[in-house]
Amino acid sequence: MANRPGAIHRKIIDLLRAHPEGLTSGQIRAKLNIAPQEQSQLDRRRRDLRQWYILGKKQVGGDWIYTLEGERDISNIAQGGINIRVRAAILNRAHCRCQMCGRSVTQHGIVLVVDHKIPRDWGGTNDEDNLWALCEDCNAGKKAYFASQDQELMQGVMHHKSIHVRIGELLRRNFGKPVPSPLIELVAGQEDWKKRTRELRYLGWEIDASRRKLESGKVESYYTLKKFKEWPDNPSGWIRDFERRRAATNS
Repeated sequence: MANRPGAIHRKIIDLLRAHPEGLTSGQIRAKLNIAPQEQSQLDRRRRDLRQWYILGKKQVGGDWIYTLEGERDISNIAQGGINIRVRAAILNRAHCRCQMCGRSVTQHGIVLVVDHKIPRDWGGTNDEDNLWALCEDCNAGKKAYFASQDQELMQGVMHHKSIHVRIGELLRRNFGKPVPSPLIELVAGQEDWKKRTRELRYLGWEIDASRRKLESGKVESYYTLKKFKEWPDNPSGWIRDFERRRAATNS
């Protein structure tokens, strides 16, 4: 990605500033007088904006509406991406081991790279808690896995602040389809994602869990949403209140 916004990026931002209620991709294209066949290129430029700006996204009817929420703090970003000091800290924290497969530099001769846990295109940042050290093989596999996902769907899921809403929206947008546990763990961004997924049942949601043996011999868990209800105000707060009430009743 470029180190600073280009002319087309600035034009998109100016439009979003002038329309705080938000615009669809088609509306942005029309207002910039861009040909319909260039929509995909315009969408890429819009996604680029996430490295400099915080964009909101919500679905209204069958359309996605984009809004400008603010600017990112890029003081810790050097040219090309991650600050050298931060990169060194991440590698030092990994103790010369790949944080995905566990292989080490000394024992296995691997080369470590620093990459994002949540991709920048999905709203991930250069903050240290979103960075980890991976061997080149794991990093290539991770990038291929991310590329295989529905990019628009994942951007819509990841912009939510609530972990429950991120997990729930992922399941809801794959309603009736098994969702692999690594994807849920990625969306959750924390180790207790299993508990957070179970907590969605407090809201009246029905989620089936199953296991499959992959070609590699590894057994992987899948979660399928069978029933859901609309989100209450502040879903994570509602769930915490529910657990407190339940604990008081059982005490």
